[in-house]
Amino acid sequence: MDVKRTGKTIALAAALLLAGALDLPRLAAATNVKLPEGKKIHFTLNQTLRSDRSREGDKFSGVVSRNVRVGDKTVIPEGAVVRGTVTSVKRSGRVKGKAEMELSFDEIELPNGKTLDLAASLTELDDKEEVTEEGGVQAEGTKKRDAATIGAGAGIGAAIGGIAGGGKGAAIGAGAGAAAGTGVVLATRGKEVYLKRGTEMAIQLDRSLTVPVD
Repeated sequence: MDVKRTGKTIALAAALLLAGALDLPRLAAATNVKLPEGKKIHFTLNQTLRSDRSREGDKFSGVVSRNVRVGDKTVIPEGAVVRGTVTSVKRSGRVKGKAEMELSFDEIELPNGKTLDLAASLTELDDKEEVTEEGGVQAEGTKKRDAATIGAGAGIGAAIGGIAGGGKGAAIGAGAGAAAGTGVVLATRGKEVYLKRGTEMAIQLDRSLTVPVD
């Protein structure tokens, strides 16, 4: 037997065993961390969503823009991807009312490829739209714009009526002009929900989320 060669083999085996033993603490450190209900996740929208173009069932995504931490441990890092679905779309009212868009947040994909189911609601939106109590998005109201449009139409009608036949004609013309102004509002609609690509958003967990962390 080659004693020298045997000794080298034993030494190599011992080194490999030692390396494995040293690696055990690192493997043991991989654990599950629970994000509590109410924890916020901030992300940047990857696509543009519009109430006049988006449809129920459309998918969207966003990139996490801030590390989500528990104590000194980063649980969800920047770069993770939030994925969701447009669940309801309501265009703005023809005469009054606001456009609305309901969004669900379905899952989050971590940089290591692990995907976790989400139960979360929209709470913050870096835009002019409003977040509803149900977690949807609502456009700004258009009442002021509608009133101005109708008023302008009435003025034009009064001018035409006056040319046609004096005081009585002016009164009839004013009524006709108001109807015409209303027609413009019906044709053009009010403001729509418009969330452009790059919009900053935040969701809040509706229930705790367990995340595997190295």
